[in-house]
Amino acid sequence: MSTLFVHVGQAGCQLAEALWPVLAHERRGAPDFFHTYRGSPRPRAVLVDAEPKVVSSVLASAPLTAGAEFSFDPTSVAVAESGRGGNFALGYGAETNGQRLLGASPPSPASGAQPCLLDQAVDCIRREVEACHGTHLGTVVLHSLGGGTGSGLGIRLVEEIRDLCPSTALLAASVLPMTLGENPLQCLNSSLALAALQELADGVLLYENDRLLAGAEASPKRGSGAQSIPWSTSPDIGRGTTFAAMNNIVVGDLVPFFCPPNTGQPFDLSDLLAGVCPTTTHRFAQTFSGEAKSTRQGFDIKNAMTALVQAAPRVPRISVASGSVLGSRVVIRGARVTDATLVTSELLERLGGAASWQPFAADLRFHTAPLRSAPQAVRISTMVNWKRQAHVIRAIVTQGRAKHASRAFAHWYERCGLGPENFAHAFEVLDEVAANYEAA
Repeated sequence: MSTLFVHVGQAGCQLAEALWPVLAHERRGAPDFFHTYRGSPRPRAVLVDAEPKVVSSVLASAPLTAGAEFSFDPTSVAVAESGRGGNFALGYGAETNGQRLLGASPPSPASGAQPCLLDQAVDCIRREVEACHGTHLGTVVLHSLGGGTGSGLGIRLVEEIRDLCPSTALLAASVLPMTLGENPLQCLNSSLALAALQELADGVLLYENDRLLAGAEASPKRGSGAQSIPWSTSPDIGRGTTFAAMNNIVVGDLVPFFCPPNTGQPFDLSDLLAGVCPTTTHRFAQTFSGEAKSTRQGFDIKNAMTALVQAAPRVPRISVASGSVLGSRVVIRGARVTDATLVTSELLERLGGAASWQPFAADLRFHTAPLRSAPQAVRISTMVNWKRQAHVIRAIVTQGRAKHASRAFAHWYERCGLGPENFAHAFEVLDEVAANYEAA
């Protein structure tokens, strides 16, 4: 029983560089995440990017830490030699370098032409699914929404995965662009991608780059806590903060959900999403973590919970009759929980309370064994589906609608086959999503 990870674009591949050393540390060789090649663990992962630089760096970054060695499978890599111009439409529907244009047929094997990036990636994904240990339990796609490859090609691959594996769980971990990002198309790309994910994915984890940057600046060492694991280095963002520091926060938030304390128990993506995304109209969630170091008196759950709440965005107090949380999973590692009901109710209260119709708003899992990547700490992590998503989505739609109404850069999309009707549909879908969250 295995889970496949697909890393798309620069951000997705850089997340692979941060994620897999920690997974190797936590579950080295576990068949749900790794397969073995000549005695060496290889991640069940596909790396896809329109430029080779980042992927080459990731392939060369496999750690040498004792007990956590692994190597990426070079045959599960799909790269091209040209980017996608920061354009969703170009990433989704057109291949450059003369390979394939929108609506054209793929090259025949007899032609000798190199398969386009999409065909390469789909072939890698198909082979990984077929090679899964027993049952393929689901797929996790990691990408960003602001650029052309992560948003456009990422969504195209999500469509292919849904067609290839219609009955297995599909989770997208999607990084939203900075509010004041460098790509003038980012709000349009994000709108198109989020609307597609609502229709295709079983769950979508939204990561706000602004909050990741603030968290990395406030606590440079926050992340997975795996200080013995060699993290990658990335260009500075500002004031000494790097992409790697921001990626480590994402990884630190994800790993507790991916790694059950019993290494013999496989990660079950369907089980996770059943509690976090209980309805098809509310598929969006976010993850946050808090950590407290051990003391002579033992592990302090209160301090860890305070750290978690500080990491999460503040939400206005909501009356008991209309709480904020629609579904969540809470994982506590490294501490004994004597009163699970008290811990659950306190955390829900800090997150705005449970929705009135939801008697099971928090699914609490705990174990006294700490994470191997944070052996001297108690870690509390939550994956929460809450009404704050309406605020996040409304902000994206407002920016995207204003940009599109001005006709700025519209021709960049239209020449690749995406016209006003595509944007109108995307805005309508996201308006409905936001309205559903507000009314929940």
